[in-house]
Amino acid sequence: LYGIDPGPFIREDTQEEISRRARELRQRGEWAALAHAMDVAHIEKQIAFCGFDMKLAAPFAAQHAGRLSFLAYIDPIVTGGAEYPCPDNPSLHTPYYTALCNFLGRELRSLDDYLDAVDDTVDSWKAHNVVGLKTAVAYTSGLCIDAYDPSAVRAAFARKDAMTAADELMVCNTGLRQAFAACGRNDLPVVIHTGFQIWGHSDLRQSNPMHLHNILIDDRFKDVTFVLLHGGNPYVGETTYLASMFPHVNIDFTWLSWMSPARFKPALAEWITIVPHDRFCWGSDSGTPETICGIDRITREAIADVLEDMVAERIIDERYALSWIEYAYRKTPQRLFGIDLG
Repeated sequence: LYGIDPGPFIREDTQEEISRRARELRQRGEWAALAHAMDVAHIEKQIAFCGFDMKLAAPFAAQHAGRLSFLAYIDPIVTGGAEYPCPDNPSLHTPYYTALCNFLGRELRSLDDYLDAVDDTVDSWKAHNVVGLKTAVAYTSGLCIDAYDPSAVRAAFARKDAMTAADELMVCNTGLRQAFAACGRNDLPVVIHTGFQIWGHSDLRQSNPMHLHNILIDDRFKDVTFVLLHGGNPYVGETTYLASMFPHVNIDFTWLSWMSPARFKPALAEWITIVPHDRFCWGSDSGTPETICGIDRITREAIADVLEDMVAERIIDERYALSWIEYAYRKTPQRLFGIDLG
């Protein structure tokens, strides 16, 4: 990012020089600093996370539409935001029903009112450069997103602030399924955090992507594209199965490539051997210029190592390796998110 070569050993003045250049970069302004990092990393389009209510992000989204697109975070209007009970938040400060009403800015008289509000939210996104839905329920309510008898869910919702934990889970999962169906109607992919939790202490088993099997075989979602973040780490074998068996499942190896290169490299080799080569993409999951460039560099080097080894072992040839790169870095993101990279 800063053009500094510290040599084989970091010089005494390296940290001081990096800090000076970091300050100078940020003096240009937040967006200018991020745009510079994107230029250095040769990133043509960055997909950033945003809230579910695009009215708040609309001016910024419009101003930077040429280089930014957005994944809208659905969780507040299905889990009640930070109010969903989990090991790191066992006590609710606001009842679940009230939290949903607060986030959606309206009184929800019935389950139908609530599901209509979810539909209205997702339907509004495309007008604001939103290219997909993102959810991290793996770390709160979990990936067992079951379907329930509609009458039972209506009765649960009718209890409002008196809902039990079981009631809340039914409403949460029903809201998620409604949002997934709305994504299918709007041709938006569903991007799902899976596997290792960089924050929180929820049971790791509930983030196993295999829990999504009942979603993937449901005819209601057969035309919805799903993207599994983090490659399911540590459940990388389960991710292999899902992406190889279901044509609407794709692998995003964000985090895995830099958090655990020792796991990423064999996982990538397995994926390339088994999963169609148009099912991969990656992201830095970063919010600073330094990490955008650093994670990009680390990831490229790891991919190059894997592809070089597979070519040497005659598992793939050089033409296939180059095609895989073209798909992972350009063609697949274009297909998944409907973005124009020129």
